Order: sequence, then structure tokens, then C-alpha cells
Amino acid sequence: MGYFGNNYNRLTFPLAHGPVPGFREAQLAAVQAVSAHFFNSNQPAIVTMPTGAGKTTVLMTIAFTLRAERVLILTPSRLVREQIAENFGALVDLKKIEALPLDLPSPRVFATDRTVGSDEAWEDLRQYDVVVATVPSVSPRDGIIPAPPADLFDVVLVDEAHHAPARTWSRLLDLLGAAKQVLFTATPFR
Repeated sequence: MGYFGNNYNRLTFPLAHGPVPGFREAQLAAVQAVSAHFFNSNQPAIVTMPTGAGKTTVLMTIAFTLRAERVLILTPSRLVREQIAENFGALVDLKKIEALPLDLPSPRVFATDRTVGSDEAWEDLRQYDVVVATVPSVSPRDGIIPAPPADLFDVVLVDEAHHAPARTWSRLLDLLGAAKQVLFTATPFR
């Protein structure tokens, strides 16, 4: 079992109330809806939340509730990639709302800073619990980026998923079709 499955029982679901830290109601609803979705469906789940509603907190929580072995997080930009990798690497949001204990060790997180240019580079990613990547750095292209191994990721979390219909995004998601996919967006239409 991976990091998220091993630490699932350490996750709690406090509800924010005034100055008391915790999840916002919309965040908990999203986590519960996604978790329930995968009990009877293999289709991607779509989470639509407005900007500022705490999608990153939901994204991190879902890795635990789905008891992910290895997570791929796809982002549209380097800035978002770095923000998510930093937050996930220290579990900042979940510790801040007291959903995880402060002494919980962090998952092994890797943020791509160049293209994954070989089969060996894909295999090297097996040592991480979370890989955060921009789509151009991991979407297969002949002679530049090989297809990822089908079993490398069991959960794929897509930030700004209204971009998913684009060919580079959809090709990658199709190749990772065996993984549970959760598409996050504030804008449900491209």
C-alpha cells in the first residue's frame, strides 16, 4: 500500500465554523461526491468549484480518500505546478485546517522541470508518491516524449480541466484511462 493508503486513517474531516479551522462545506461535498463516484464508475469525475473555493485542498484530500498508490497532477502552467507541488509536498492546506496531524511525514513529491523524454525517465517516477507536471512536459509526442507506462499512476488529478478537450491533454488522459481521473475546473466550458 502506498503513502495515501497508509495514512488514510490519519485524515479527519473537521468542518470550519467561525474561527475554528476545517473544511468548507463545498470542499467536503466535493470530496464526498468524488469518493462516492468511484464506487460504481470508472468514468472521470468532474469537480466544478469557483476560483478561491479551495480546489487544491480538495485535490490533496482526494489522494487520501481514493487511497492512491501514485498520483499524477496535471497543471496548465509552471506557476501552478510549483504552487501545487509545494503545497502537496508539505501538506500545508490539510495541516492548516487540522485535517492531518502536524507531525505527519510528507509524501514524496516531484515537479517536472523538463520533458519526460525516455522510458527510463518515466520509470524513475515510480519512486514518488506524487508527480506534478505541466501537460507539455508529459504528453506523448513522437520522438520527444514516449507514452507513460499504463500502470504508473492510479489517480490522475487535472487542474484547470476545461483544457482537457485539447489534443495534448486528451491524448495523455486517454493513455492513462485505467487510472481514476478527477477533473477540476472553475470554468466547465473551454
